Amino acid sequence: MTTHGKLQPTKIRNSNVEVVRLIAMVMIVLNHAPWNALHYVDVDAGYVQRLGPTLFVSFLSNWGGVGDCLFFVISAWFLCDERQSYRKNLSRCWHLEKQLWFWSVVLFAGCLTIWHMRGTTPEGKPLAALGLKTIFPFAANMWWYPTSYMLFLLVCPLLTRGLRALPRARHAALCVGLLLMFGWTPASIFPLNMIYSIVLFVYLYILMCYVKWHMPDFVANKGIGYRLLIFGLILGLGSQLIVQCIMPNRAIWTVWMNSPRCISSICVALGIVVLATTARPRHSRSVNYVAASTLAVYLVCTHPCAALVLVPLVATEPSGFVGVTKLVGLALLVYLVALMLDMLRHWMFGWSIDRNVQPQNAWIAATAEKLLDRGVSLLDRLGVVSSQSDVSSAAR
Repeated sequence: MTTHGKLQPTKIRNSNVEVVRLIAMVMIVLNHAPWNALHYVDVDAGYVQRLGPTLFVSFLSNWGGVGDCLFFVISAWFLCDERQSYRKNLSRCWHLEKQLWFWSVVLFAGCLTIWHMRGTTPEGKPLAALGLKTIFPFAANMWWYPTSYMLFLLVCPLLTRGLRALPRARHAALCVGLLLMFGWTPASIFPLNMIYSIVLFVYLYILMCYVKWHMPDFVANKGIGYRLLIFGLILGLGSQLIVQCIMPNRAIWTVWMNSPRCISSICVALGIVVLATTARPRHSRSVNYVAASTLAVYLVCTHPCAALVLVPLVATEPSGFVGVTKLVGLALLVYLVALMLDMLRHWMFGWSIDRNVQPQNAWIAATAEKLLDRGVSLLDRLGVVSSQSDVSSAAR
């Protein structure tokens, strides 16, 4: 889920890719909407009457895995062709961390305001835990995606170098093995301990590197993009349809479509990216500027503050499509409000914190290099002491 700083006048990003970011965020927002608080099923109705709303909710809310996968595939698509640099990736991490601090403080203040207005306060331990995450959003894993992505950026140069050293056949065997282990097993049945972490990003990056480096005709073929998209949709939505026909009373999450490591989500995401990058490039500063704020939408819709606002609004809605429509409208409203607020934050940062962004990046890189040098020196000294101890023991 990468974000960008100020737009450069000499280079405008391909807006096709930025539109894909916006679409991916719609998927994630719908996935994180409080569907469990909505009474969309009348359990006393007939089978068809129950299946209709449940299937509709299921198809709307199970795109989170595709959205997560799509966001990372966009990043990996360009990262794997870059000349990897720790300095550049540290500056990206710092850019993300500033946004995390801003939104964690704002949303925590929102929670405190809502609790005060309602006259309710959570217990001390949950409140302290949320406060700690607010102060240290990255280290305390307030949001899994940016935390895992920043960790990934720190290992990406070394990972890329290692993958470059692999022969094509070895890289292909690694991809096939990973897909056989993780690509065909729905998370609800086979968790396999990958969960949502840096491991997921390493897995997806290995796959994307092979596609970009060793399948040039594949990534330039719009027809293949359509085939991937159709195959992924048939597999993901088809399996969801079967599950919901068996269980018509509630939507089932974390099947193939809602797991970013599964083959259906990967195919849909990869197909969309291939179509976006093979289409005629379009350049729009406005689209790119708006798309640079998509991270904020994710931060808002997955924070406890969003649930405090939305859950009471939908909990009293009647069952059926009326309540579903209202929840979708509220989710899209959150999407638009978060985008607008982050564009305001972007403008504020432009004339305040980001005015000296280059010296900030240089200081962070220099500090990191010093820490690494000292760590390496310490390990070397420990190695020498250990070797001398072994020699002394052998002599005795």
